[in-house]
Amino acid sequence: MFGLRGRLGFNRQLLVFTVILLVLPALLTFYMLHVIKRAELGMIERDQEKLERALYWLDRRFEGTFEDILRAHNVPPDARNREKVKVLNTALKPVIDPVAQEYPGVDLGFYSVELDVILNGHTETYGENFSLRRKADIDRTITSKTPVANVVGLSGSGLIEAYRPLIREGRVIGAVVAQANTEEIYRRLARVRQEAYLTIGAGIIIGVGGFFFLLNRFLEVISGVKKGLANLESDLSYRLPPAFGELGEIAVAINHLAGRLEQMRSFNEIVLDSVDAGVIATDVQGRLATVNPAAAAVLALNPSSVLGRHLWEVFPPENPVRMILERALSRRETVQDFTVSYPARFTSNPQEEAEQNPEGKKDSFREGDRELILGTNLLTDRRGNFVGVVLMFKDVTEQNRLEERVKRQERLAALGKFVAGVAHEIRNPLTSISGYIQIWQRCGQPTPEALATVAQETTRLNAIVDKLLFFARPAESKFQPCNLKDLFQQVLQFVTEGYGSSKVKVQTALAPDLPPARVDPEQMKQVLMNIIYNAYQAMPEGGTLRLRTGLSPDRKYVAVTVADTGCGIPPENLSRIFDPFFTTKARGSGLGLALAHEIVSAHGGYVDVKSKVGVGTVLRVYIPRYKEGESGAAGTGC
Repeated sequence: MFGLRGRLGFNRQLLVFTVILLVLPALLTFYMLHVIKRAELGMIERDQEKLERALYWLDRRFEGTFEDILRAHNVPPDARNREKVKVLNTALKPVIDPVAQEYPGVDLGFYSVELDVILNGHTETYGENFSLRRKADIDRTITSKTPVANVVGLSGSGLIEAYRPLIREGRVIGAVVAQANTEEIYRRLARVRQEAYLTIGAGIIIGVGGFFFLLNRFLEVISGVKKGLANLESDLSYRLPPAFGELGEIAVAINHLAGRLEQMRSFNEIVLDSVDAGVIATDVQGRLATVNPAAAAVLALNPSSVLGRHLWEVFPPENPVRMILERALSRRETVQDFTVSYPARFTSNPQEEAEQNPEGKKDSFREGDRELILGTNLLTDRRGNFVGVVLMFKDVTEQNRLEERVKRQERLAALGKFVAGVAHEIRNPLTSISGYIQIWQRCGQPTPEALATVAQETTRLNAIVDKLLFFARPAESKFQPCNLKDLFQQVLQFVTEGYGSSKVKVQTALAPDLPPARVDPEQMKQVLMNIIYNAYQAMPEGGTLRLRTGLSPDRKYVAVTVADTGCGIPPENLSRIFDPFFTTKARGSGLGLALAHEIVSAHGGYVDVKSKVGVGTVLRVYIPRYKEGESGAAGTGC
């Protein structure tokens, strides 16, 4: 046996012993069941042979026919069947009883085709005394002229029946019938079954007991592997001790896999440590599984103390990181490029403060709130099962501060240009007014032309001041749902009648089912008027003005398009057309398009311009669509 264990591997040893301990009892069970079946058939065959012998001797003892007995007893042919049966039973009793005594436990008799009754020698039997089942068997033996045997059940009330055709002078006049109870067979068969079942039970007990003994030995052998795996769960540097056979190969494979996992984990940790974005991962229960150094620094966390803990143990209830992670875990909802203001965290627990900042260094991230751009994704395995959530964020606080400083510099530069433009625009009218005042002082009396010029320049100054005030401090917008098609038509009619030219051909393509936009009608009229007026001025020699309304590709904005076939805008001037006081016209103020851009921006929209010198300009204004229930949109519409 020990030599066999040395030659076979562990799995083959287990297979061999399993075959010995389980398959052999199963074979023994099948064999004993076969023995029971053979014993049952043998007992039935012996009883059937007994009945056939009884039928043979009963047939031999009966001489003549039923008609001969009736004639011998002077029974007329037209007598009632009851009388005939009584006479026949009385006459056949001496024939039946000797055979019945020789074969105890067997019921014997004759069946008469003419009377359709079994004659068993009992004088109290006068009519039909058998079942339809027996009638069918009797008819079968009469029709086939061959013996018929039948077994009905094998319980205490079972029967074995046999039938033999009764042939006289070449004619079947009936049948010889025999019936025996199977109670004795059942008793003998029960003893055989009892012995067989005891043998089967002993074999199963031995087999199962041996199998569990072998299984226990197997579990003892692999317990070392189990303990080693438990150690590997917490320490991938641990290695399983060597073992024999396949278990040794398993130990080597597990050690190799642990080495690969340790290598991959180290690589992943290096990658996570090197990225400047914060990464936090949780499992499906909300326990923190990964916190990289960037996330720990921004969120003031100590990875060694928070890993494995639930979100609600690490973050307070109103913490935005916790809220976003809980929403992803419970609702499977993710966010992308979601900006939050993360409050600086100060702990009142000195021990926790020491754990989070062991070197006592000042953390620049704790000086005020941080601006974070967050994104979450659901983690799934290869089968598509949900296993957790990963949250990635980038701290854009310093970037936003830098952008704010750049914008401040840009605003200061724009303000310088703006002030220079204001000074230039105001200086010209003031120079004219100052010159005429000096002339009045010398002459003592102003001329009508001088007064008209002073009044014109004063009106010009007032208009410039109004535009500057609106540009610097726009009037409060009164938003309401408005159909831009109707508004467009009103402005076009006004501009055409006031500033239009017969040389300019106007083409319109206004969408009839345009959804309403969220606008201030008066301010939007000013925007459209300035844009259309500029288009007319770009075509002094005539051309085509195309006006169009529709929806943006994403269907979030209502788009208004104004296209002309005028002189176009040079590329170097295209980026400056919305700057205040920038103009290429001799008498222009340079505030029209600047005011239009300011109003559109206040509406939450934007302006897109494309132009080519000598071909024309296409200017599109995008205004947000009106949404039901939007604040500031309670007006009646336009």
